[in-house]
Amino acid sequence: MKAEEIVKKYSDMIYGVAVRYVRNKADAEDVYSEVFYRYFRRQRTFDNEEHRKAWLLRVTVNCSKELLINRDYHEEINDDMFGSTEITGTTGTKLEDIMALREALKGIKEEYREIIELYYFMELTVGEIAQMLQKSVNTVKSQLRRGREELKQILS
Repeated sequence: MKAEEIVKKYSDMIYGVAVRYVRNKADAEDVYSEVFYRYFRRQRTFDNEEHRKAWLLRVTVNCSKELLINRDYHEEINDDMFGSTEITGTTGTKLEDIMALREALKGIKEEYREIIELYYFMELTVGEIAQMLQKSVNTVKSQLRRGREELKQILS
């Protein structure tokens, strides 16, 4: 696969994961650049596209965490997973419902929030999340279930 094809195929995924970790667009762009720099600085071979995707996800998470540690990032988290409070009518979701969900997500454990965001908003499979976070599939399933339960309690 050519370099431009790889960038085109994985750009949105890498940027989306980075934004969820670092919580701002400027830092996410730095992570995005670093991930592709690491990918292209030496020739890599992968067994298949799933392996390439898992590698890119893992490096994105690691770069995001490194950035947060290196910058001594102690700002209050802006949990803007939707990118904006402007909601178009195409989703049929009420702004109040989205705001309630955003607040509820702030109230659950970070490990559960991370998995819920990756599963529902990044549309990753349980297997991909497990590989990315270096957890077992059963752990991811359990944490996803527990996160849903916490959300349900907060929202009810």
